[in-house]
Amino acid sequence: MSKVLVTISVFLMIMTEMGTVLVQSEKENGVDSILDGKKTVRVKNDLNNGIVMYLHCRSKDDDLGQHVLAVGKDQEWSFRDNIGDTTLFWCTLDAASWEFKFEIYSAKRDTKCTSQCNRSIRSDGAYFWNQLDQVWEKRFSWNIHL
Repeated sequence: MSKVLVTISVFLMIMTEMGTVLVQSEKENGVDSILDGKKTVRVKNDLNNGIVMYLHCRSKDDDLGQHVLAVGKDQEWSFRDNIGDTTLFWCTLDAASWEFKFEIYSAKRDTKCTSQCNRSIRSDGAYFWNQLDQVWEKRFSWNIHL
């Protein structure tokens, strides 16, 4: 039994070291590595008519606080999905006397976001960048106007 445990431990150490070398190599070349599993969510205010938005995002473990975003400005944060792929961030959006609550990132749903998870908040809804297919997809609908 102890032989099996030692063999597994050595194998895991070798695999971990190989993964670390690959990630370091990618970073040395200036490439944002998908191998390290890091994701960055960027939420941009693309509302019409100069509407300022108040964005308050959080997860079960992290409260990112409220951010005031003028048109063209963004908020971003980085993280790694948890082992069970249950990572979830949700936001409250206040703009022009309208309030919306929605999931900005879900590990189970956002499988086409491999490292850069761009979000565009527009007057007619929230658009999510599909990194694999290189297209914007409308995920939530609303109508924000003055």
